[in-house]
Amino acid sequence: MRDTVRSVLSVVLVVGLLSTFLTCATIMHGTKQDVSISSSPDQAEVEVMTAGGVVVFTGNTPVTTKLQRKHEYDVFINLAGYQEAKVHISKEFDSIYLGNILCGGIIGMIIDAANGAMNKLEPDVISVTLVTALLDEQTRETYAVFRALDSDGQLRTLVIPLVKT
Repeated sequence: MRDTVRSVLSVVLVVGLLSTFLTCATIMHGTKQDVSISSSPDQAEVEVMTAGGVVVFTGNTPVTTKLQRKHEYDVFINLAGYQEAKVHISKEFDSIYLGNILCGGIIGMIIDAANGAMNKLEPDVISVTLVTALLDEQTRETYAVFRALDSDGQLRTLVIPLVKT
């Protein structure tokens, strides 16, 4: 009887400890998040900057980078002959953090809040269509850009030049 009680208590203790560690957002998804950035046309220059103005990544599209969850970011996408595109990445509360209330406890909550693991970055997929800025003759062209999801869920883009009459 005594061995059975010890076995049951051991199992409960192990399950309790495992659930404590597995609900911690730091362990579940870490303090960094992948963010994918693409453009049309591709090979545009990408600069990712914290809201405080610190450059944390530079590269060319298409690219995926890991960003810390505890910051907000501005993404600048540039290509010669096109207007600069800017996208803001915000940090939003991630419901996985609530797992600490059930099993992770105060320590898990403090750790996840301090290292940013309680957040998720939105958007985590950035796709921009660059718009022509100036032509070689320094004249401007204006385009209407239409975007919609087709029946397969794919994003489709239609660009129509507007003609001044």
